[in-house]
Amino acid sequence: MITLHDFSIGFGRRELLSHVSTSFSDGCLTALLGRNGTGKSTMLRAIARLNTAYTGTVSIDGADSASLTGSELARRLAFVTTERTRIPGLTCADVVGMGRAPYTGWSGHLHPSDHAIVTEALRSTGMQDYAGRYMQNMSDGECQRVMIARALAQDTANLLLDEPTSFLDMPNRYQLAALLRRLAHDKGKCIIFSTHELDIALHMCDTIALVDNGHLHHLPARDMADSGLLQRLFAIEGLGFDPLRGFI
Repeated sequence: MITLHDFSIGFGRRELLSHVSTSFSDGCLTALLGRNGTGKSTMLRAIARLNTAYTGTVSIDGADSASLTGSELARRLAFVTTERTRIPGLTCADVVGMGRAPYTGWSGHLHPSDHAIVTEALRSTGMQDYAGRYMQNMSDGECQRVMIARALAQDTANLLLDEPTSFLDMPNRYQLAALLRRLAHDKGKCIIFSTHELDIALHMCDTIALVDNGHLHHLPARDMADSGLLQRLFAIEGLGFDPLRGFI
């Protein structure tokens, strides 16, 4: 579970989110929506403690994030950023194996149980046949799936992803959303991912968190669809465009 209490954060002198208090539950898949530049990535990075310039409290499984050691946080939360990682000389399996770092200690030695987790993470993301390929030879979409596999190998109760569908084609976008949904429901994980895919958010997620002018509206997906918030924020004036129905 991830909880924000009286959470505020900005960029420079601009306040992006103001006094937000909400919780993201275990076993729940949440889509984080909002226009570009409204603070979606900034919020996720703050939860992951990559940005500490916020006020209020971020709690991970009941513990104040600021009080956790790096190792403790890494065992509770994994984060997939939008950055593309292509480290020369490392195979996909090598990169996914890095997700086991919180459990292997300073040696980084993988035991048979760790290798099994790496294999399953690659299989879950459809990358098992790419295990021996080098990252520098992979496409953006393939690299993205490898980084998601690394996060799965980290085996945390909480998972954050910043626009994970950006470099995927349509079938793979839905396949990834289906994977995240299964992980949330079958394994009880708390998963939040930012996206611009309204159809995926509305039809495959349990809740939607909408960043809007400093506020965070967090509702069940069906309630969000009926609230009018999406239509107001994303509607294109003069074009007869409804974000829930397309051009009308």
